[in-house]
Amino acid sequence: MRNILLPALALIALAACNIFGLRDSEPPSEEAEWNNFATTLDLALDNLRYAYEDPRNAINYGRIFLNDYVFYFAQQDITDYSTDAQWTSAQEQDMLLNLQANYKNINLHMEPMDTEDEIYPDEAKLSRSYEIKARNDNEDIESTIAQGRMELHYHRQNGYWYIYRWRDYRSSGERTWGLLKHENG
Repeated sequence: MRNILLPALALIALAACNIFGLRDSEPPSEEAEWNNFATTLDLALDNLRYAYEDPRNAINYGRIFLNDYVFYFAQQDITDYSTDAQWTSAQEQDMLLNLQANYKNINLHMEPMDTEDEIYPDEAKLSRSYEIKARNDNEDIESTIAQGRMELHYHRQNGYWYIYRWRDYRSSGERTWGLLKHENG
């Protein structure tokens, strides 16, 4: 009798939970912001920011670079922290996945520098200061994790802008974007 009573009570409890009943549908989540067609430099810059700020765009990150893309670390970082001198888009992709696993709520702010941007029909060099803020898993406050200056060299191919060279420079802070990449690469 006990052998039958226990399974019967379990079935009654499961039936009361209504685990097989239909539930209301949930509205779809918003899509991640992304410019599939970066036909202007502003759209291309937005995609760089979107890739860092929304982990759903990590898969798109490699699409902002040309195949022969090279990132050049700040010379001071190479000397002080033994970073690589340069790296490729494949290393960038791996780094971003690690970075987004280590930090939450990444906020990237870029400002034009006093230096005039050099923009031609199929080439451009943009100079920006940057600040990256985020929360890591151990802290509940947002802190600056990198700041400095950069040169982004773009090439237009088939009407779309892609980064082919990225040079990082130290400013007043010691934690550059390149150092952040090195630590998460």
